[in-house]
Amino acid sequence: MLRPGIYVANDAVYLSDPSSQKPKELHKLVSRLIESDYGQIPLSLIDVGCASGAFILHARSVLNIARCVGLDISTMHLRQAQALLPWAEFINESIESLDKSKGRMFDICTCLGTMSIFDDTIAILANLLSLVKAGGSLYVADLVNDFPVDVIMRYRRSERGAEWKAGFNVRSQLTYEEAARKIDPRIELRWTDFEMPFAISQTPDPLRVWTIQTEHKPHQQVVGTGQLINFKILSARKLPRSSARLETTRQCESIAGKCPFGTSPQVL
Repeated sequence: MLRPGIYVANDAVYLSDPSSQKPKELHKLVSRLIESDYGQIPLSLIDVGCASGAFILHARSVLNIARCVGLDISTMHLRQAQALLPWAEFINESIESLDKSKGRMFDICTCLGTMSIFDDTIAILANLLSLVKAGGSLYVADLVNDFPVDVIMRYRRSERGAEWKAGFNVRSQLTYEEAARKIDPRIELRWTDFEMPFAISQTPDPLRVWTIQTEHKPHQQVVGTGQLINFKILSARKLPRSSARLETTRQCESIAGKCPFGTSPQVL
């Protein structure tokens, strides 16, 4: 039986590191993707697993954010975020339950580097998509395998009394696609690879990511669990209701022999 893993809510590494409030290269890429998809129209945004608010801070400098919410289980991170971003709303809860956020919907939902602590794919993905309006999008940055293989991780530091922790889980691209379409068969999916653009030096903490040069990548991210760290960004767009009605009409007309397209368009 798989050993249960814990997740430490108030991560001392990030709380003591001022750079945790600076935008990461991954944050910059996600912001560019949202801007490419939605331009400068006013957007409502919720960042799930927001930590100290670094992504929200950067996103507001790039996007036209009209309303913004950050969600995290760490009270200490949220205190930092609220001090940094007094104009934003912050909610202390887990994406596993959504007790406080249930029923609220946003144009954009982001979940960046958080999915890898959860073993369950469909339940968490369904909760994330429940926060997205029709016509809006979910952006998930996660450790994703090109091969159809999933990995559930448990790790601990090699010291007496150390507990097994959850994290660094890897899901295949296929697993994500099947889960998303099980939740919403008409959802539009797109993948974007993330490549670290510069070298990161190794620190004394083996659980902080650093980079090495490989045959295929100049800056391959690695971590002390012995894993190669490969991020992909899944963009999942819910079709607007008008598009849903149009597709239903085309399907009906096709059945009746009236549809000029022959069959309804396939959502990829």
